[in-house]
Amino acid sequence: MRIKTARHIGYCFGVRRAMNLTFGCLERGKGPVYSHGPLIHNQKALDLLESKGLLAWPPGGLAMAAPGATVIIRAHGLAPEAEARLRASGLGVVDATCPRVAGVQRLVAHEVGQGLDIVIWGTAGHPEVEGLLGYAQGRGHVVAGPEDVAGLGGLGRVLLVAQTTQDLERWPEMEKAVGERFPGARMVNTVCQATAKRQSEARRLAGECGALVVVGGRDSGNTGRLGQIGRGAGLPTIVVEDPGEIGPEFVRGVACVGLVAGASTPLWQIRSVRQKLEELDRVGESSPISFLKRLTRALVLSNIYIGLGAGCLGQAMARVLGLGLPGVFFGLFFFLIQAMHLLNAFVDRGSSRSNDPDRNVFLVKYRGFLVVCGAASFLFSLSAAWLAGPGVLALVLFLALCRLAYALPVLGGLLGRWGVRSAKDLPLAKTLATGLGWAILLSLAPLLASPPVIPRTVGGVAMSGLVLALVFINLLCRTLVMDFQDWLGDRMFGGRTSVTLLGWGRASRLVWGLISFWAAFMLAAWLLWLPRSPIPAMLVPGPALNALTLWHLHRRMGMGGYMFDFLLDGQFLLTGLAAWLWTLA
Repeated sequence: MRIKTARHIGYCFGVRRAMNLTFGCLERGKGPVYSHGPLIHNQKALDLLESKGLLAWPPGGLAMAAPGATVIIRAHGLAPEAEARLRASGLGVVDATCPRVAGVQRLVAHEVGQGLDIVIWGTAGHPEVEGLLGYAQGRGHVVAGPEDVAGLGGLGRVLLVAQTTQDLERWPEMEKAVGERFPGARMVNTVCQATAKRQSEARRLAGECGALVVVGGRDSGNTGRLGQIGRGAGLPTIVVEDPGEIGPEFVRGVACVGLVAGASTPLWQIRSVRQKLEELDRVGESSPISFLKRLTRALVLSNIYIGLGAGCLGQAMARVLGLGLPGVFFGLFFFLIQAMHLLNAFVDRGSSRSNDPDRNVFLVKYRGFLVVCGAASFLFSLSAAWLAGPGVLALVLFLALCRLAYALPVLGGLLGRWGVRSAKDLPLAKTLATGLGWAILLSLAPLLASPPVIPRTVGGVAMSGLVLALVFINLLCRTLVMDFQDWLGDRMFGGRTSVTLLGWGRASRLVWGLISFWAAFMLAAWLLWLPRSPIPAMLVPGPALNALTLWHLHRRMGMGGYMFDFLLDGQFLLTGLAAWLWTLA
């Protein structure tokens, strides 16, 4: 079964802005934070915001709000009278109104001041419509469709506007109905382009697929309209908030499923539904391709794949220096990296529950086996280190203690008020720790071996330093690229990563610059120091693959999952293969 995902998915600009403003308030931790009504129409996202401390607006209103609290105006906006009462209350007010909605509010207020009556095409009772009615100052009239226009009477000059999430294709019908009823009426199409693009994608996929899955909140108007588009095209269509709502019977016999989502649907929610569809596709299949998919998934999610990558990268670094690395080092790198990454997967399971449910299901289902596998891998790494020499064994124990200290809540007393309980909560901690851990292991183990693989001379230390720099830059780029994938979890799970700290644009420039520096550094090392090394062959699986992955994320907002890890971490195996083939030539 093929799964076609819409190009325009995830939060629209207004929703993302509202979520980021809310996260900023919660992270500052300066008193209680309320949302004046549901911030957006997506219960899954609201539940997670609530778990991070966001409070619902109390039933008693201002009288029941805690002194010194901050109130966030929801993305749909508020009527001016309600907003004025909030600002006069002495509470902190953060306006998260969607800029597009705010523009419609200003338009309505201006035209009412010019004596016009306002016809609002929208859903009566919807918070955005209620806010517009407030700006219309008693001169607003809500119609659900063209058929309601005839019932309007006693109006003078008229302005027609739309709730921003209405169906763009029905706008001409509204223009015609209002124009016939009120000649000379002013028409301003206020349907948001983000909504229009999602509707266009739904129509496109309805024509290409045999079924349509719409992801989003049940009370979201724009999500509901996507479902109407699918059903209107005669397509089996289901609107879901949770992946568990999709049963095997919905996709049985379907060759292609389209996946679309409303403008208030986070990418992690879409990702979870896509992974559910992939899981349903795997069930009962016995083709060679299906077997390869299951094998790939098992290798990636068990971290065997990343362990193999570490072993291959270590061998490649040895070939860069013109050295032969004994097989015991491949075992050391493989087992230790696999054990550490497996431990990290269990430590970070809180984020994977929603952000990567396929990984979470795998960890839960095979928990016993994976724990035994991780413990055995660590013991094997100790055995390999012991065979390599006491210096290597001491290095492995040191790295293991550092990894344990990294996750322990030892900083709560000092930095707990800023949400920092352990080293892993510090800004960029995961990004830097992963790179340093790999770099120290792959560069120092050959130097500390008995007998040393890298000679313990000034030149040998310089060679070890080169390996450390190459591996650290490689892992830094790889982890920074993965930060973008984490950020596509909509800041809910990304932690204090480069993208959440710098923003998408500045973080992008940082990574592009680092990838360029990495390529230039490798070329300089090849030209000035190691002209016979396989560095030229390593440029493609290294900097080039990282750049290609980042470019793809920017263009298509990748959906993550084990295939993303398989493609990105394949650079290590390809680097080892490229170095080996170069030395054979």
